[in-house]
Amino acid sequence: MTAPTGKTAVVTGGTDGIGAATALRLRRLGADVILIGRSQAKADALVARAAALPGPGSLRAITADFSSMRAVEAVVARLTGEIDAVDLLVHAVGILITRTEHTAEGVEKDFAVSYLSRFVFLEAAARQGLLHPGTRLVNIAASGPKIPTFARMEFGNLAEVESRVGMKSHGQAQLANDLLTVQAPQRYGITAIGYGPGAADTSIRREVPTVLRAIMQPFYAWRTRKPDEVARQVVDLLTDPTLATGSVSFHDRRGPFPPAGFITEPARQRDLLRTSTALAGKALADREDGTH
Repeated sequence: MTAPTGKTAVVTGGTDGIGAATALRLRRLGADVILIGRSQAKADALVARAAALPGPGSLRAITADFSSMRAVEAVVARLTGEIDAVDLLVHAVGILITRTEHTAEGVEKDFAVSYLSRFVFLEAAARQGLLHPGTRLVNIAASGPKIPTFARMEFGNLAEVESRVGMKSHGQAQLANDLLTVQAPQRYGITAIGYGPGAADTSIRREVPTVLRAIMQPFYAWRTRKPDEVARQVVDLLTDPTLATGSVSFHDRRGPFPPAGFITEPARQRDLLRTSTALAGKALADREDGTH
């Protein structure tokens, strides 16, 4: 492992769960960490914890609601004025909701937070010159060597993508993140790692109804890991000297695996890019009532 001392790291979804554990671990190893999350109280607590750690690294926080693509672009604009480049990027931001809910910008909320915010961040960071050939991205999703038939959703029809809500929308967000990972090296000139953490002891299921959580629990409880255990593997991937610059790879708790053929199909990646661009444009467009 190559120590990240002196590297600038950005962690989205960094105030809770895997993101918070990863941010603290990177700080302990000497990175200058910027975590991005929605909760000011959680951000303040993490900054205080990090300040007590020894070593040359640092940690600071930016609070933002990544259900808003305007907020995502504002964060990237702020970063552009404060740092030269992003060396290590961990996309851990995500939610899980079963109800139907849309953002103020008109995008289904789970898809907006769990996927579209990551896409918009990368697009804006690339435009602003924050990404470079040495940038390494870990995109946390549901990555696995096989994609079940029920999870194989298409992105060529914008209306169909927008009609997916609840658990189906969450599933398409996870799939979209894997597709984004595959095309990231060519599109952004970076090294991209898709990572499936499996079940982790986080609060992502906090908005799922109690009855549904009880039904889901037997499927993940026995293999649930603590966030810091997951973060250790994420940091190992960020600092693995054997990963070639500009490469794409996929990993889970057991190690590396070849990407599923479903996500390596170029036509499917192009469909996702067109749909993502259209949804981002919709979210960022001036509304008829003059609000932004």
